Amino acid sequence: MLSLLHLALRNLFAHRERALLLLGVAAAAGGVIVSVSALSAGVAAAQREAVTTFLSGDLNVGGFFKVHPDSIAPVMGDAAKVRAVLEPRVPEGCHIRERGRSFALAGAGRRRTSSFLVGMDTTAEHAALGRFRVASGSLESLSRPRTLALSTPQAERLQVKLGDIVTLFAQPVGGGRRNALDVEVVAITEKAGLLGESAGLLVSNETLRELDGYRPGSAGVLQLVCGDAPVDVDTLGDSLRTALRGAGFHVLPASNESYGDKQMPLLREGWRGQRLDVSTWEDESSFLSFVTLGLAALAVVVSAVVLVLVVMGLFVALNVAVRERTREIGTLRAMGMHRRGVVALFMMEGLLLGLVGSGVGAALASGLCLVLGGSVRLPDEISNLFFSGTLPLSPSLGLGVLSVVLVTLGAGLATIVPAARAASLTPRSAMEAL
Repeated sequence: MLSLLHLALRNLFAHRERALLLLGVAAAAGGVIVSVSALSAGVAAAQREAVTTFLSGDLNVGGFFKVHPDSIAPVMGDAAKVRAVLEPRVPEGCHIRERGRSFALAGAGRRRTSSFLVGMDTTAEHAALGRFRVASGSLESLSRPRTLALSTPQAERLQVKLGDIVTLFAQPVGGGRRNALDVEVVAITEKAGLLGESAGLLVSNETLRELDGYRPGSAGVLQLVCGDAPVDVDTLGDSLRTALRGAGFHVLPASNESYGDKQMPLLREGWRGQRLDVSTWEDESSFLSFVTLGLAALAVVVSAVVLVLVVMGLFVALNVAVRERTREIGTLRAMGMHRRGVVALFMMEGLLLGLVGSGVGAALASGLCLVLGGSVRLPDEISNLFFSGTLPLSPSLGLGVLSVVLVTLGAGLATIVPAARAASLTPRSAMEAL
């Protein structure tokens, strides 16, 4: 094996111009695969951060309440009882936060915009407020009653700024006339990507209860936030459903939909009272899954196309090499090298080209991703799609290793036919070709 490796390296050095060209092809392939995969992973990470900041915990226990069959509100009347069931089962590294859920129409003068309304406890979430990108004002000011934070697009639509008064309109639970509440704008947040209006209006939990007419002690959802803690949310969700049912609550079956998408089907059902719903962050962002699934599919397609090009390029180049190296092959066969040895020699050369080239390309691409990730500003249209104002790139060792393995295997595959052709040459025919 060492003699074959030595011979392969010598041959590559002897034909270094062609070897450098093929190394460049393999390096480009490895770099493209790493770059596209890093972009897909970066967008997925940015989406998860945006969703778990604005809309959802890693796991959510929310409520739906129907005063009568023709109305429904996303609230649980006694959050303390639900919290008492959850707290003993919260995994280490996770904590519970309370959020409010509603839908409101915001008005300023004659201008109107509607949006999902999110209630939050800024005191309890003080450490996490830094995850919100605030354009102006302060989210801590939401601790004051009747205050509002809204997104930049909504502020532009309503033509309001810090200190202005906005009127919120909401339908109270049970129907009837809409409630109205004047609130002061205390913060304006930057765009939240395609979350858009789903997380545009932020108020305190107390302000949301006052607007919707909920009693103290009610909550929209209890969210389990785990950050980087390794938690299997699907398994934990099943466990919490079982525990809540055991405590006497009516719990809805698992469904891969956001709470907003569940409301209309539940409204058509004839039950009254309280139902609980356990959902993951992926359920709550299911309407955005097309972004990450699309980018993942794009990464697979680009990687496949690049690999095909690498295989074809190496195949053509090595076929030419077999014709040019007929004298060399004949000499090796005359010196006693078996056919298997010739096949192994050509495959060794192809694998070396794929391994070294893709390794260099993957390393360079990973370094470039680390430099450019988070530092390149994106146009608004693309930043909305990528959930980030800067280019989200997340290279990893696993992606680098995967690209090297794929390109090296592709290079090995490309050498099979040329190696078989070289091995089929007899010493006599090879020497006659001189």
